[in-house]
Amino acid sequence: MQSWIKSLVVAACVFAGPVSANYAERPEVLAMADRLAEQGVDRDRVLAVMGEAKRLDSVINAMNRPAERKQWKDYRQIFLQPARVAAAVEFHQTHQQTLERAEAELGVPVEVILAIIGVETYYGRNKGSFRALDALATLGLDYPRRAEFFLGELESLFLLGEAEGLDPTALKGSYAGAMGYGQFIPSSYLAYSIDFDADGQRDLLNNPVDAIGSVANYLAVHGWSLDYGIAAPVQAAQQFVPEMESRITVEHTGKALTDAGVTGVPASWQALELDVLGLHGASGDEFWAVTQNFYVITRYNRSPLYAMAVTQLAGEIAEELNL
Repeated sequence: MQSWIKSLVVAACVFAGPVSANYAERPEVLAMADRLAEQGVDRDRVLAVMGEAKRLDSVINAMNRPAERKQWKDYRQIFLQPARVAAAVEFHQTHQQTLERAEAELGVPVEVILAIIGVETYYGRNKGSFRALDALATLGLDYPRRAEFFLGELESLFLLGEAEGLDPTALKGSYAGAMGYGQFIPSSYLAYSIDFDADGQRDLLNNPVDAIGSVANYLAVHGWSLDYGIAAPVQAAQQFVPEMESRITVEHTGKALTDAGVTGVPASWQALELDVLGLHGASGDEFWAVTQNFYVITRYNRSPLYAMAVTQLAGEIAEELNL
């Protein structure tokens, strides 16, 4: 047994807090420990770790007031700032070779990778200070609205620890349990992270090379294409937007939109599958034709506001770097 595992077992035995006892003894946790044992994770270790987990009311409060509930005119201001573009340029100067290799090998533009990392953690400046164990335990066990999802992520946290030799009690991230430069939740870390510097470990927490490759890999696996762009402003498109600032489905063709009177759809997009996104902008409602690439960004974060922030930040970065 590794030394840190022994210390956790000892700590669990002497810990007398009521929250620890409750989480370690919860039926959902016992069932999870059984499932993990079937996958080779030590059951006693799981229960010892869960004995350390703490409920964080701050996590629940944060889940109940996400930034994505803002309108676009307010949400945009959070991420589309000259300072963030300047930080992207600095990050690019340090990691240009890695970013260009990610684009060449995985087919995702440099500016899009930069925009994702910029929106997620301001290029590693804000990776999150919540202990992932506490955040995921709180949401998986004391947040009924999304308990099933987050209990699954809690289970994946233990599988991630096993796969990468990480201590589940030491990992920190967002209030939703997302970690590292690109803020991967545990299941995404397991499924999409790659060892981009070939050092034998997939380290998204402290290794920007692996983070760059993994962000690109995530988008590539979900269907990113270099053959077309992401979004274009259009007019006379309101009839295709049943609800403003809602999730997209990519169910129309560019030709169908054009034939229906929508203007501004790029000529090269006539055969593509598109959707129309409506946003509450600072100067009034605005409408955008969005491609499958926009939908791919929403696989990273399902909010269309997030995807548009990434899209526009990527555009500003590309302009600044002459990409």
